[in-house]
Amino acid sequence: MQIVEKKINTQNETLNALLLELQEECQQVISLIHQLQLTDLSDRQRGKILSELLVSSIHLNTHCDEEWQNLITDELQSLSD
Repeated sequence: MQIVEKKINTQNETLNALLLELQEECQQVISLIHQLQLTDLSDRQRGKILSELLVSSIHLNTHCDEEWQNLITDELQSLSD
């Protein structure tokens, strides 16, 4: 399943790009989890899926840095009450 990439309604283009990247990576994680739910996987297949899941989780973790938090905070502050 692929979702059409659209512009996200944010004030900041950097935040928009990061959100689209985050969306893509989250979809990858969901796909990998679904693969792990398959029966009759060989150890080699499970190892490959788990390795890819590790890479994706590290990538997701990098989104939680101070720049990400500041971009979200700035976006929140730009909202009207």
